[in-house]
Amino acid sequence: MTEAEEKSNQALDQFTLASFGEGDRRVSPPPSPFFSAILAAFQPAACDDAEEAWRSHINQLMCDSDGSCAVYTFHVFSSLFKNIQKRFCFLTCDAASYLGDNLRGIGSKFVSSSQMLTSCSECPTLFVDAETLLSCGLLDKLKFSVLELQEYLDTYNNRKEATLSWLANCKATFAGGSRDGVITCQPGDSEEKQLELCQRLYKLHFQLLLLFQSYCKLIGQVHEVSSMPELLNMSRELSDLKKNLKDATAAIAADPLYLEGAWSEPTFTSTEAAIQSMLDCLKNNELGKALHQIRECRSLWPNDIFGSSSDDEVQTLLNIYFRHQTLGQTGTYALVGSNQSLTEICTKLMELNMEIRDMIRRAQSYRVLTAFLPDSSVSGTSL
Repeated sequence: MTEAEEKSNQALDQFTLASFGEGDRRVSPPPSPFFSAILAAFQPAACDDAEEAWRSHINQLMCDSDGSCAVYTFHVFSSLFKNIQKRFCFLTCDAASYLGDNLRGIGSKFVSSSQMLTSCSECPTLFVDAETLLSCGLLDKLKFSVLELQEYLDTYNNRKEATLSWLANCKATFAGGSRDGVITCQPGDSEEKQLELCQRLYKLHFQLLLLFQSYCKLIGQVHEVSSMPELLNMSRELSDLKKNLKDATAAIAADPLYLEGAWSEPTFTSTEAAIQSMLDCLKNNELGKALHQIRECRSLWPNDIFGSSSDDEVQTLLNIYFRHQTLGQTGTYALVGSNQSLTEICTKLMELNMEIRDMIRRAQSYRVLTAFLPDSSVSGTSL
């Protein structure tokens, strides 16, 4: 092996931000109108509603024959899951506040479960080119798995509506007995209503866990391609880039004036010039500048290849970087997501759900028992 080849291999192995653009990647062609067209083809249709975007994606995916739509399945679902998590956590905390003293322990477990889902279960995202999906025979598997995901999602939505409906019932019933959002004095049938609320909330939590497990199963099926030696694995490179972009985003959030006054570049005249500038920023470790530019481009070309203001800026930059680095070549993939084992996360969530189920059953058994005791309606005994 020559000295030049050895240096090139070392650069590829390190995958640090300083090495972006080094070695063979230095010869990547500059963006062109052709590349902009490729980005446009791979960019999901802009939609403010994450669930509507997912449904639209499924419709397109079922007609996909070349993989151009399938490659974005993981990005679209990841955005949808983040949206679901936010609403799920809000609903959980809202419902938990309407549980009385006897069921406060169950409410705490529900909140813990929602927090664990939010903090641990970041949906991993798979970057892959369309040709690799086709050549590895993954397109049909992906379509089937997506339909399975949709079944879980439909059930989740049905259970969410059932929970919201019962919570509204509880709010109307307990409105006169609340203090600071916590029920301390309820009507006679309040505990029965609260137990029903617990049951519906448990079913909702369990269904979200099934949805996450189904997505992990899909990731596992597609990630099997990593065992093929002829494929180039960019997982570490993109994971490092994502981490540093997240850090830059946090720094900007802490000091917004830094973003506003750091650069006074002229407005871009074309999408190609904008993409080239962003790629240069990513390769030169000017990540704050890249984030500034993606925001500027979304103002200039809203809902275009740079996404909309509601889209994750880091995700869009990763998409652009990956598509450009793999331009003109196939056999490349990258898995970017949670550092924790997906199996470990699912196991922890399942254990917590089982604890909640057992607590609800004990509360129901206690309810049945006290119903047959004298003066049970005024008993001061609690769980």
